[in-house]
Amino acid sequence: MRSGIRSCFALAAIAAAGALASAQPQVPAGPLTYEQALALATSRNLNVEAARRARAIREAAIRTARQIPNPDVSFETTQDVPHQAFSVDLPVELGGKRSRRIDLAKEELTLAEVDIQTEMRAVRRELRQAFYGLIAADERVRLAESLLDIARRVHDAAQARFETGAAPRLEVLQADLTVTRAETDIELARGIRVSSQATLDAVLNLPPQQALAVTGSLYEHAPVIAYEQALATATASNVDLVLLDRQMAVEARRLDLLRAERTPTPIFSAGALFNNPGEFTVASRYAVTVGVPIFSRNQGEIAGSIATTAQLRTKREATLRTVENQVYGVLARVEAARRQVEAYDQRLVPTATDLQTLAEESYRGGRTSVLGLLDAQRSLRDLRREALQAALDLQLALADLEEVLGTPIQ
Repeated sequence: MRSGIRSCFALAAIAAAGALASAQPQVPAGPLTYEQALALATSRNLNVEAARRARAIREAAIRTARQIPNPDVSFETTQDVPHQAFSVDLPVELGGKRSRRIDLAKEELTLAEVDIQTEMRAVRRELRQAFYGLIAADERVRLAESLLDIARRVHDAAQARFETGAAPRLEVLQADLTVTRAETDIELARGIRVSSQATLDAVLNLPPQQALAVTGSLYEHAPVIAYEQALATATASNVDLVLLDRQMAVEARRLDLLRAERTPTPIFSAGALFNNPGEFTVASRYAVTVGVPIFSRNQGEIAGSIATTAQLRTKREATLRTVENQVYGVLARVEAARRQVEAYDQRLVPTATDLQTLAEESYRGGRTSVLGLLDAQRSLRDLRREALQAALDLQLALADLEEVLGTPIQ
């Protein structure tokens, strides 16, 4: 019997785990695009999920604000007359205190959306860095493999010339050294690729061993944005500005509540007196208790709320000025990075490739030494690495731009 019960619990646990797994979006079988990775991060990232669940806490605060004060019921028996007394006390909130409490709780609920936007801003930045970092790692592997092919061709040419007596053994040893270095670079590039994949797995809430393939270019998603357009977007969507706006709105609701709380809350009492020998057996009793707001009228709290609003307003002005300068500076960096990428892609790398090809042909023809060929090969390697880093720097600059704008770059 017990084994049957345990089997039922095990089946239920397996079914629940399957339902939970199916509720989460699955990673596509093919290579991930940036848009697919962003959708996965939005739905799977645990920091974003924690921020979403924090909304329930603020929704509970609205339920608390809607509560009506409970009545107090008392019964007393004594040797004095009358011997028994029963009363019901009911506080009645006036001046709109309850509605002001609800308004404050609802306004604080909007802070939950800001919390989600804050986490999404961090996730977008981490995702762009990790996604294009993995693309750059793939490019480094391909670059190292192509450089190894070139180094092996140079070695074969040096070996052939040595065997025919046209070149000394020194050139073969130099070519061997270049091949060994290229093989070491491949191992390093593959290790960096594994590290970059683990970084992307972390952003997507995947295990570190999860194999991922990505597709895209380091030059994509890099639109030209005018300063006025970017500033308008940042003014409306920057998370820091939105947070300050929401905090000022919350403080305004809190000030309304503090002013409403200056209205006294009367307590209406109704009851009965029992067993007063010689006078009555049962008698009714009614009373109203009202606190007189002579000394305390929330003066300090109201002054503090007004000062807080003024501070938030000044802080918003300072933040807006900072955002204006950040937008201007980041746009300048993005444009400079774009021009650098174009220079490498259109002029520097093609020229270095042609020089390496000519140097290899010249060496095979016996017109130059291996040192000239190795120098051309080294220049090509350095320029291609610099071009790759420049393209990655462009994506990192775009990540900074997304962060200050507070919205994804389309």
